[in-house]
Amino acid sequence: MIGFAVIVGEFISSEVVTARAAFYGFLAGFLLLAASMILNDYFDREIDSINDPNRPLPSGSVKTTEALSFALVLASLGLYSAASTGPATLLVAILSLLIMISYNARIKRTGLLGNVLVSLNVAIPFIYGGFAVGRPTWALAIFSVLAFLSSLGREIVKGITDVPGDTSRGVKSVAATKGNSTAAKYGAMCFVCAVVLSGAPLLLGLVSYLYVPLVVICDVGFLLTTYSILSNPSPRSAKRNKKYVLLWMTFGLLAFLMGTI
Repeated sequence: MIGFAVIVGEFISSEVVTARAAFYGFLAGFLLLAASMILNDYFDREIDSINDPNRPLPSGSVKTTEALSFALVLASLGLYSAASTGPATLLVAILSLLIMISYNARIKRTGLLGNVLVSLNVAIPFIYGGFAVGRPTWALAIFSVLAFLSSLGREIVKGITDVPGDTSRGVKSVAATKGNSTAAKYGAMCFVCAVVLSGAPLLLGLVSYLYVPLVVICDVGFLLTTYSILSNPSPRSAKRNKKYVLLWMTFGLLAFLMGTI
């Protein structure tokens, strides 16, 4: 999905996207996120031993040295792919990688700030796509904010499912420190802000009316998720809704793509 986000960012910013920009852009996003996911598993292995002991590292099916080696290989290939489209994309990729490492190694424990960093890294691929074709645009900036808000809401809600492990390791998530209901309210506020902002590109004439059908599906989905998590802020509900948020974000991606081609 992150690799696809880079390509969407390229199409939003330019009427012509070369195969080279699309290929290396996809690889950079895909590989760097893969490396980040492995690092996340590495640093969360003690938390996962409580929340999800069947995952590869806590279960022992993968050694920590193997995980770190694989992450290094993927990150190196991701940076090589970023360098293939120019110095600007390489710098953005390095920034993204540093955010990933700092989040996984230390900042995750701060809770909300960690959620913000994760969400920044969801928004960055779109900006990266703009630099890959040399022309970041206002439409791209708005969509990056939408991606950030959607992801931030998801990260806060996701914390509801991880309270036992987070509490044991001192991770100060909103759910762990303020309770599930407050976390649900924070997440819902992010989703509603994203829905409200989603009308801006059309009002500003940055997208065509092809944007409308898919963004309506996206917005209705986010509103349903908002209602669901507010009415039932349980771990089971949060686990279900965090998956739905990815679906609504995909419709948002497609809406922007259709509205700008």
